[in-house]
Amino acid sequence: MIRKILTASVATAAIFIAAPALAAPGGGHAGGPMGHPGGGPNIGASTNINAHANAPVGINGNATNAVNSQGLLHASPNGIAHASPNSVLARGAVTSTTLPNLTTGLNVQNGNGTMIGQVSQVVTDSSGNIRLVIVTNSTTGQTFRLAPSTLSINGGTVMTTSTTGG
Repeated sequence: MIRKILTASVATAAIFIAAPALAAPGGGHAGGPMGHPGGGPNIGASTNINAHANAPVGINGNATNAVNSQGLLHASPNGIAHASPNSVLARGAVTSTTLPNLTTGLNVQNGNGTMIGQVSQVVTDSSGNIRLVIVTNSTTGQTFRLAPSTLSINGGTVMTTSTTGG
């Protein structure tokens, strides 16, 4: 008899505790933001699908942010290599046939005509497209990240339109 009462009490307590979470989205707080009716500390658990109803959609929706993105300068080479083709990290990628014979050890000259170092890493995606070229100056140890769309090869020298490195 005591076992049945104890089991019923535990089940009732469990239902009582879970009821608010089952009552509405957002853990029972009706999904409202903090300080508004129904709001509470669990606001991250709800989703407001109308929040961006008037936001621009499509390729132009984030054009300004994409143009100003510095993701290529800060993301890891592994992240760049595995990023979606639609990602800002893939912007500036070229096919490997665009830069034939691009390999580590080639000297790199910037848009000012200054030798800035040697190619130390060529980052490619799973299709073989070149997404990033990392150049290291052996004298200073400084590294530069170059978008492959800024590169060309002239003889055994890689030329970049970028003025990076002086």
